[in-house]
Amino acid sequence: MLNSIFKKLITLSILLLFINNKSFSQEKKDINKSKAFQLLDSLWENPTSFFNKSDHNWRLLCENLDQVDITKLNHISQSIFYGKDARIINKNEANIGALGSFNKKAQKKKSKEFSKKIRSGFRNYEEHPNNKVVLMEGDSWFEYPIFLKDITDNLMDSENLAIYSIASGGDWVANMIANHQYQFEYLKLKPDVFIISGGGNDILGDNRLASFVNYKPIDINSEFLNNYRNYVILRSNSKPVPMCNATFCPTEYHSYKNIMHELNKNVNMQTVEKIVNGRRYLNKSYYRWLVSLKLEYKILFESLKKLDEERFKDIMIITQGYDYSIPSFKEKIGKSMFSENGKWLKEPLMMKGITDPETQQDIVMTIIFDFNEMIIELGKEFDNIYHIDIRGFTNYLENKDWKKHGKYWFDEIHPKSHVYKKISDSYKALIFGDFNEHHKVVNVIEHHKLGKDY
Repeated sequence: MLNSIFKKLITLSILLLFINNKSFSQEKKDINKSKAFQLLDSLWENPTSFFNKSDHNWRLLCENLDQVDITKLNHISQSIFYGKDARIINKNEANIGALGSFNKKAQKKKSKEFSKKIRSGFRNYEEHPNNKVVLMEGDSWFEYPIFLKDITDNLMDSENLAIYSIASGGDWVANMIANHQYQFEYLKLKPDVFIISGGGNDILGDNRLASFVNYKPIDINSEFLNNYRNYVILRSNSKPVPMCNATFCPTEYHSYKNIMHELNKNVNMQTVEKIVNGRRYLNKSYYRWLVSLKLEYKILFESLKKLDEERFKDIMIITQGYDYSIPSFKEKIGKSMFSENGKWLKEPLMMKGITDPETQQDIVMTIIFDFNEMIIELGKEFDNIYHIDIRGFTNYLENKDWKKHGKYWFDEIHPKSHVYKKISDSYKALIFGDFNEHHKVVNVIEHHKLGKDY
């Protein structure tokens, strides 16, 4: 009798302990979720406090990444362009209409080529030790269905690469995350390489770029722009300095104070001044977009890690950040398939009274420069993330071939096919180990000067 009562008491105690632990676990989860919501609200109010990996808010957000509500993050991204109280509007057209039809047709063709290679014994690593399966997710730089031979098309030409592409022209990073297709294909394929391109479409179309532009520019002699100039120079010299915010510069800058004159000699100061001038016109919403995009990339990388942590250690992940696009109304040979030329960059800037072509170019250069630096910095949080730095490459080729500025651009935001061919050579060099494992950023201009083609 006593034994029976004793057993029941023990069972009850264990049950109560389990309930309490479960309640504590749920309470902790709710606290973390609440903290994540508060941090996302802070991101809206003070985006520059999340920019650097050493920033307290960024570290807190990373600690609570599992509790970040994707819907709320998507709402923040939408609010930048359509107002804070706007409902979520999915303007992404990657899977609908004519563009969606072209994307699906191109993906189907690439899928057949992938299957053909796999069926031929491509993944017999004893016979073909250098063969690599590559999963590609991204936008129109990886999937321009007609007119151009994009980066994916050029990578497919390599007999040692089997490319499985789910990239779609017009796609957004937020949409890639929400669809989860990259996760499904990652688990299914167990790729050797994962390549991602995204972010440009998030601000293109629907005149969204206009949301970033101030009516009145910042004083060129302001302390902030002087700090920003030093940031551009130091980062162009591959110095690992964080970004200054509007009120102060981190202490890391002081260690370079005595050699800034020498560092200036290593960069094109005309390019630096154009980037600094472009920053004069960009507002707080610009940083909201940049940090939101950084968080989306972080979520994407961490989701791959969580799917298969052991596999993640061995996979090579490659990012890219576009080239310095040229705002222009000028039509090239063949009409652009996505939109009338000028709709993405030039018209939105003109809506805000930015009519000078040089100033328009400077603003775009600033956005491309900062976006690349953000992706490079985020990549340093992982051992296996590499970056293809394309900035200035198209103009470099134009100068090398004595061509007029803009000659090698197909439209406002896409270089011509032969430029993509040379960019893809840098991808191949990275994939096949032409660079040591500590070489995390491949500068396409510097690689092209080596003269090695694939």
